[in-house]
Amino acid sequence: MDEPNYVLGNVRDDPLWNSGDWDGFSRFWENLPLDGHMGDGGTYRRRKYSAISYELDGGAIRPLDTGGFLQSKEINRLNGGVVRRFEPVDRRLLDTPVLRRLLARFAARIADGVPDDRPAAPVRRVNLHQHRITATGVEPGNPTPEGVHRDGVEHIVMMLVARRDVSGGTSTLYDNAGTPLLTRTMTEPGDFILLDDRTCLHSASPVAVAPPATEGHRDMFFLEFC
Repeated sequence: MDEPNYVLGNVRDDPLWNSGDWDGFSRFWENLPLDGHMGDGGTYRRRKYSAISYELDGGAIRPLDTGGFLQSKEINRLNGGVVRRFEPVDRRLLDTPVLRRLLARFAARIADGVPDDRPAAPVRRVNLHQHRITATGVEPGNPTPEGVHRDGVEHIVMMLVARRDVSGGTSTLYDNAGTPLLTRTMTEPGDFILLDDRTCLHSASPVAVAPPATEGHRDMFFLEFC
């Protein structure tokens, strides 16, 4: 069994980050449409999804025509087994300095961890998922309604974009036997967990609105390196 492989940090610790760039990037979470594929009938998740090819040498990005997003029932007990179609990520997001820096940083980090006998691929497919989990006094939000799971890819970056007027949303990582490894509540924009999906399972606890607010949200960006 592979040893669990994960890294924690905050992308904005890099002194080259520009706060104005981040503000422009985070605004793309303000117009996410409702996820109409929730097997539990929930109306707490808003979402966009795209897949891209990313060239490690030069950083070229090319959107891919996916025909939808499919996970097996074994991977996603709640929403797996059906093709889910979502509105694509705004093309302008693909041109932001923040996304390009994220791709370069994490693709290089992943490539550095590839064993010597398995060269890093020069072009990677990357799934981009924008999520907003909302919580109200009537309906809490559930970031992982499928429970403890893996995504069925190679590596995942789970990054907090923003959280407002909510409590909860604590992430837990597990080894492949289901034993908890760590818990972490991402509270600062840019907080991330990079994990090898083949060696770790993960979940996140529900979010509740924090009084006196009547509604809150937790915005996340997921990059799946396939």
